[in-house]
This record gives sequence, structure tokens and C-alpha cells, in this order.
Amino acid sequence: MERRVRGDPSFATAVAAANDRYAEERDALVPPGIVHRPVGGVGGGAGGVKCLHAHYADHAAGNDNPIGALVAPWVEPLDCTIGCIEGNPPVINPSWSEPR
Repeated sequence: MERRVRGDPSFATAVAAANDRYAEERDALVPPGIVHRPVGGVGGGAGGVKCLHAHYADHAAGNDNPIGALVAPWVEPLDCTIGCIEGNPPVINPSWSEPR
């Protein structure tokens, strides 16, 4: 993915936008006065691609994440028969169990 970012300017721009959006949304949830604030974009990445699983999760949550979109076909279909999270605000689905 890092080679793709380095070699494809439009992909790099889309990845940067996803990281910026992610950081902005995350930072809005951190209360003022917190000394150790999170940094970086998706998965804490700053200046490179980090944590493909975090990019996939961001994509699976419905966000525009080009790395997550590329990872999706590698891991889907997931073997969950029902979602582990439900509702708004999200809570653990009591009917969910770990796939065996």
C-alpha cells in the first residue's frame, strides 16, 4: 500500500483525505484538557500506511477509505452470521457469539 501511495498521486490524495477525516472525527471525541492526545490518522499512522485492519474497519463503518476498500475483498465475506454491534449508540449485540 505504501508503494501505491508513493506511486499514485490520486490514491495518495484519497488516503490523506481519509486520514484527515478520521483524525478530525476522533479528535472531536477527545475531551479538552487531555494531556496525551492521539496523533496521526487511521490506526495512528503518520507519514505512511499502518494497520490495514484499522483501514478496513474504517471502510466497513461506511467511511471513504481507499485502503480499506482494497483490503475488503481480501477478508470478506466475514464469517459472522449476525453483527457483533447493534444500535445507536452502538452496543454489543447480546445474540452475538464468536465464530467457531
